[in-house]
Amino acid sequence: MHVVPTMRGVVRALGLVAILFSSVCAAEAAPVYDGSAPMQCAIKSVMVCDDPSICVRGTAQTVSLPSVLSVDVGRRLVGGDASGRTVRITAVGHGAGRLMLHGEDLDLGGVAWNVVIVEDSGGMSGAVLSQGGGFLMFGACSVADGARPGR
Repeated sequence: MHVVPTMRGVVRALGLVAILFSSVCAAEAAPVYDGSAPMQCAIKSVMVCDDPSICVRGTAQTVSLPSVLSVDVGRRLVGGDASGRTVRITAVGHGAGRLMLHGEDLDLGGVAWNVVIVEDSGGMSGAVLSQGGGFLMFGACSVADGARPGR
């Protein structure tokens, strides 16, 4: 018995192939900024506030930070300093498409920090606060080389 495909059957089959192909491509192309893989986060600008009445624009170097932070949520570490120094991530949260990281550093006289990373774009903003003031930082994250899952 020989089956002759109908036009309706061919259209259905092509539609199914198109849906499967587009979902596989979208999954492959989707960036991973949810903490499932280590990231490199470049600090593009900083706003330093040492006094309640004035803030000054600067760079990562202005506040003695490396220009690129390594963020490893799995190991709960943030690093990037030339000396190899790291700070511990004390809490991780997810919500509204954001990865939220929190930490404290008592060795520096009581510093609290937070970083928020937009999970679908890698956009980053953060705040570091201490008794005498603090700063805001803005930048972008990318998945660390060789760290993308499934590769």
